[in-house]
Order: sequence, then structure tokens, then C-alpha cells
Amino acid sequence: MLRVRVRSRPGHPWVFANEIVDPPVAALPPGAAVEVVDPSGRVLGRGYCNPHSLITIRIVTRGEGDLDTPKLYRERFAAALALRERVLPGRRSYRLVAGEADGLPGLLVDRYEDILVVQITTLGMDVRRDLLREALVDVLAPRGVVLRTDVGARELEGLPLGESEVWFGDVPAKVPFEENGVRFQADPLSGQKTGFFFDQAENRLFGAARCKGRRVLDVYAHTGAWALHALVAGATDAVAIDASGPACALIADNAALNGVSDRIRVMQQDARDAMEALYEAGERFDVVCIDPPAFAKTRKKAGIALGAYKGVNAQATRLLAPGGLLFSSSCSHHVLPERFEESVLAGIRQAGRAAVLLRRGGQAPDHPILPHVPETEYLKHLVYAVR
Repeated sequence: MLRVRVRSRPGHPWVFANEIVDPPVAALPPGAAVEVVDPSGRVLGRGYCNPHSLITIRIVTRGEGDLDTPKLYRERFAAALALRERVLPGRRSYRLVAGEADGLPGLLVDRYEDILVVQITTLGMDVRRDLLREALVDVLAPRGVVLRTDVGARELEGLPLGESEVWFGDVPAKVPFEENGVRFQADPLSGQKTGFFFDQAENRLFGAARCKGRRVLDVYAHTGAWALHALVAGATDAVAIDASGPACALIADNAALNGVSDRIRVMQQDARDAMEALYEAGERFDVVCIDPPAFAKTRKKAGIALGAYKGVNAQATRLLAPGGLLFSSSCSHHVLPERFEESVLAGIRQAGRAAVLLRRGGQAPDHPILPHVPETEYLKHLVYAVR
């Protein structure tokens, strides 16, 4: 196995090109497993290399071990499954593998009961598809698996963007599952990311418990999860906004599954335009949930993102009745928590209102965080009572 010598470094699993002492980065075999050592020759771990990526090596194990055998992947999948079964007892749908946090950099696996959706974003994982497939079958025996290679992060690894496909087995066009007792259908082949966002499960449960007898607005609704949780919990009615036609159709289908079609209105429109139209029409809500896509895809765009968060939260706040609750989220890991909080408060002030903070939330436990890897902690969620 090729040895790669790097500068002394802390325990982060990423090795950047400028940290490699020898051999030259250009000489590294793309996708191969390498052993990483410090200047004294002490082994730091083994990982995959990609000379065409700024993150040149992603460490998989801190000790020895063959990275090209199903044994490693069977052990990692089994450990990930055991963790979810412990922290999410009774759940059968969740994020099963969360990249580095589960020791499998560049791999995401979402579980919808007996259907899996696999997303591969790094070269090291891409060239080991057969090993991953074998291990998934051994540990989980899924009915079917979807492979998503249509995510932009692959381009940073020099990987081509592909089409979503049924990798193997039987996968229906719509996959039924439950979250917190609310019934959903996901579109694993053409839905955003892997078809659903499990990371908000606990935040949605907290929010739903405070929506009984209230009117709710769900902005950037995607599958309508915030609105449907609220309606099942006893909200009087809800409006869900999303710009995507297929997403709006899925919201309607999910509402029918839960028997709440008569209490939800779906608006297929740009979120900002829709909120402006609702405000001009004099509509007000007791609860507004705003969960936009990542406004900052890179660190350089963090400043622009903060301005966008301020603007949409100002619009959301104007739509709140006195004493209403604002649930505001950001999934941009490039935006620091304190800066996000500042931008939301600035939006509340811009709307001419005041507020008190009730709760800070984050990602659900099926999206575990590595304490020394800040990139694994990305979701920020705030709950305000607006006066």
C-alpha cells in the first residue's frame, strides 16, 4: 500500500493537497487506498486519495485494515444500523449512513423502511460501488436500492453527474413511510437530494405539539412535512408554499394519506412572491415555518446568504399574528450559527416586531456530528415568539 507523508495535523479526516509532503500529489493513484503517516512515520490512518480534488485524502480508518474488502463496509453498515436502532427506537425510516460521521466519507444512505437511497459523492466510494452493494445486501437485505449520482458535490471530485437509477431490486415510483406517526410518500428517483429531509424530525415534532388549534404557514415546503405534522397534531388549517410542481403534487398526495386534504392549501409559487401575495391579501398565521434550501453553497457566498435569510424571515414575521411562533432553519454549514441568529433577528426587526428566543435546535440523531469535524454540523433551527 502506498504511503503518503503529511505535515503534523489534528484528527480531522480530510487531508488537503497542501498538507502532503510526499509523494507529489500528481503521482497519487486516483481512488486508491493509501496509508497516511506523519513526519516521524507514525501511522495516522488509511483512506482514499483523489489527486484531482482539493480534499486529496479522506481517512476511513485510524488503524490498519483492508479498505477493499466487504468486511469493512459490513462492519460500518452494521454499526450505523445499531446506532439508529438505539437512538431512534421503533423508527424504520431515517438517515442510515451520514458520511464521515459513520466512517464512510462521501456516502449517504437514507432508509425508507425496506427501500434504500444511496448517494455517492467521492471518488473513493464511487470506485467501490460493488463492495458497497455487497455489504448493503448482507447487512440490510433491502427490497430495492436507488443510486443517486446527480448531486453537484461530485463535480468537486472530478466525477461525472449521472442520472438517478434503480441500482438493484424493486423500487416503486412513490415510496411510503412514516415519521412521527405522519404518513408520507417520497420520490426517491427525482425528488430533492434523496427524496426527504429526515434531519428535521425532532424539530418538526416539537413544532407540531404547539400547533393545535392554530393556523400554520409552511414556506419552502418540499413534501409538506411541517404543515402535515401540524395538521395531524390538530392545526385548524395550513398553507404550504413550494415553487416545484412535482413537490406540490406530492404535498397534495401526502395530505390525502393523512386525511387532511380539506385543511391544506398548496401554493406553487416562488416563496418570496407567495409571502408577499399572502401579506397583501391580509392573511395572517399563528405559526410560520420557514425551511429554505442552502442559500450558501460555498464560504464565499455566506454574506449573500445572510442577507437572503434576513429578507425571507422579515417576510415571514410580517405574516405572523401577535404572539405567533416563528420556526426558522438554515442548512448552510458555511453560515455560522451566531451569524444566522443575527440575520433572523435582523429580519424580525425589519418587520417592525420584537421577539424572544424559545429554542435552538439542530439535526436529528440519525445525522450524528463528529465533534472535531465542524462540517458534519450544519442544521440550525430557531424558534421565536414574536411580539
